Amino acid sequence: MIAGSAVIASPLLANLTDSIPQAKAAEFKNLKKGTKIYYIHTGCVGCHACMIFCPAKAIFFGERKMVIDQEKCLHCGTCYNECPASVVSETEL
Repeated sequence: MIAGSAVIASPLLANLTDSIPQAKAAEFKNLKKGTKIYYIHTGCVGCHACMIFCPAKAIFFGERKMVIDQEKCLHCGTCYNECPASVVSETEL
């Protein structure tokens, strides 16, 4: 195994093993069913691409990883599309 491959594989494994966090109902009270929700999982490499490209500036550095402020989020998917480590997951409300 090449040493660098662990760096590439670890975020992919995090996506497979992490479950989507349980969200507080209050975070989504104004959203309609079918809205896409995004979460950043462990395995984040700290490149800040999601934060840089977020049009709502809804992403900040939390405890050991980037976090999406669901109240500010536009649910546009930019973070999902721009993440080079593939640690942003997408789900529907």
